[in-house]
Amino acid sequence: MQSVLRYLMLLQHIPREPQKVDVQSLRKRLSEHGVDVSVRTIQRNLNELSEVFPLIADDRSRPFGWSLAKTAPHLPFPNLPDSNTHGVLARIKLKCTNGLLNLVTNNPLHPEQHIERNGLSFFLTFVQPVSKDLVAWILSCGEHIEVLEPMSLRNEIETHVARMFSSYNGKS
Repeated sequence: MQSVLRYLMLLQHIPREPQKVDVQSLRKRLSEHGVDVSVRTIQRNLNELSEVFPLIADDRSRPFGWSLAKTAPHLPFPNLPDSNTHGVLARIKLKCTNGLLNLVTNNPLHPEQHIERNGLSFFLTFVQPVSKDLVAWILSCGEHIEVLEPMSLRNEIETHVARMFSSYNGKS
């Protein structure tokens, strides 16, 4: 399961061409989300992902850069169609640090998302059902994201964080 989540996180951090990202930058971004893997592991993962997704490796100069093909459809993060949807449309409002701006711009969470810049952070707003995929994505962003709306989603995230806190403090 950890490999699958790492693959998804990698895909979320790969920009659409002509922009590109090198393996060291990807390693840093994964590390910021608590995923500590070697450069070699990321290189292997990118090669494996490029067999399934339209990833392009620019090997003309070092460090090599990776990007998603211009013609590739937008990857559905985290709004994947699944049976885990809570079902009711909700207005989702998230407060994000500017470090996530490139991610949500290159890989929109929703086709009609709205971004409002606010100094060191930005607000991301869209309407969709709350799903387990959305919850997992929010949790993967750690301290770089705060759910403002709906309150039910905020409470769900708080519950997960409280359980994690208990686990790390020997209270579980």
